[in-house]
Amino acid sequence: MGNCVTRSLMSGDIIDAPAPEPIDKWEIFDRIGYHPTHREVVRFHNSTARTKVCSAPRRSTKSYAAAKDVLAGILTENTRTWIVGPNYGLAEKEFRYIHADLVINRKKLGLPKPLQVFSNPRSALFIRFPWGSIVEGKSADNPESLLGEAVDQVIYSEAAQLPRVIRERYVQPTVITKKGIEIVPTTPDQGGEWVHELIERSSQEDGCSIDSFHWGVDANPTYDMQEFERAKKFYGADSPTFREQYLGEWVFYGGRVYPVFDERVHVIEPFDIPVDWPVLRGIDFGHRDPFVTLGCAVGPSSELYFFQEYYDRAGKGIRDHSTAIKADYAGRRVTVSVGDPAAAQSIDDLCFEGVSVTPGNNDRTAGRMRVLEYMQPTEDGVAPWPLRDLPIALKAKWPRLYVFSTMKETLRELRYFRWKEAGKGEGDRERTEGEDHAMDAMRYIVMTRPSPYRMMPRVPRNSFKGWLNRVAVDRTIQSYIGRH
Repeated sequence: MGNCVTRSLMSGDIIDAPAPEPIDKWEIFDRIGYHPTHREVVRFHNSTARTKVCSAPRRSTKSYAAAKDVLAGILTENTRTWIVGPNYGLAEKEFRYIHADLVINRKKLGLPKPLQVFSNPRSALFIRFPWGSIVEGKSADNPESLLGEAVDQVIYSEAAQLPRVIRERYVQPTVITKKGIEIVPTTPDQGGEWVHELIERSSQEDGCSIDSFHWGVDANPTYDMQEFERAKKFYGADSPTFREQYLGEWVFYGGRVYPVFDERVHVIEPFDIPVDWPVLRGIDFGHRDPFVTLGCAVGPSSELYFFQEYYDRAGKGIRDHSTAIKADYAGRRVTVSVGDPAAAQSIDDLCFEGVSVTPGNNDRTAGRMRVLEYMQPTEDGVAPWPLRDLPIALKAKWPRLYVFSTMKETLRELRYFRWKEAGKGEGDRERTEGEDHAMDAMRYIVMTRPSPYRMMPRVPRNSFKGWLNRVAVDRTIQSYIGRH
């Protein structure tokens, strides 16, 4: 579009003009020739939620729809609209759509010339209208520019590529001041933890505060469906790349520390842990960071069940934590309790309060590899306890590590725990990002166990020793079933 100024504010040649008469959003759409027909896109435009999150594949009109959705607000007197992108180049996309409707094609709406326009995607994206409203592109590369102004509307361009801090520390406070609107269009991306959390929260709220939307490439009438089919054939329908980029699904495959973790396999519904099963406990200490305790039961075939979590963000003292831990594990057969070896004093303090803890193994590389070994489905893996009586044909491979569906914070960390973009320094490739407090506690626990590959059965099943092993397992199963 180039860099142009249609009228200079410095010249004093400013013409005050009233805002256009209030126009219904759909009347604006009709005048500019925008006629969405996809049901989910229509629901997006009709939503009155203050935060609207749209996750969709690339080139599925999500940015186009977001730009159209803010037009009515821009045509209101003295409003300020921001388009915040990872850089000016990405913010320019929504800005370009607005520029086309309200500057280039303004006569369709009967609008006067804007007072000032900068449309250089490398340095400045800015429009000032005669009725006092402003549209401005912002770059997350310069977060200080996001301070100070109250904003009526904001579009987070490619939101999943924006750091969480951009919204929570810089932008959201400016929107809250004026009870403004946030529009969050994005293609799913491994860095979009905060966007995915908003989507999860939308299912728990009434739709007035947060609403989420998802549509496919069929929302774009000009999309080449032959390209879609070629990608499906090339990547495979179940490929994480295809599901993320072409279906708009949140799969968090790229750069994950535990890529084999699959909620369809590893997450199970809770069951009553038999009282005679050994319980392992891992603790990651924190005050400003969360204080986390995980409980893990060891099944009859040495499989691991993570069933209990204590995840405190309130900054409590050791005595409060110890009281909660003792209540959680009352009546349990806790055989091992390990904590962060770097927190020697906290370990001593917990022991003084009656919670036994020993320093854990903090070898991060070996610990993550050990967790992966337990997560990896293998032919000699172990089906989860509630499914033990299923025919083996129903599942060829099973892991040796399971997580109860009630462990919300642990599952959240597992979804988002990923490798950090590698630097050039020694050890940079081993750095991670995302909260790892439950991940550390899990690692301490698993490092108290031998490698699962060392536990592969070496005794012939039909031998006398093999018969004794089967009898021991059957007795454990029968004692559990007999109590239920």
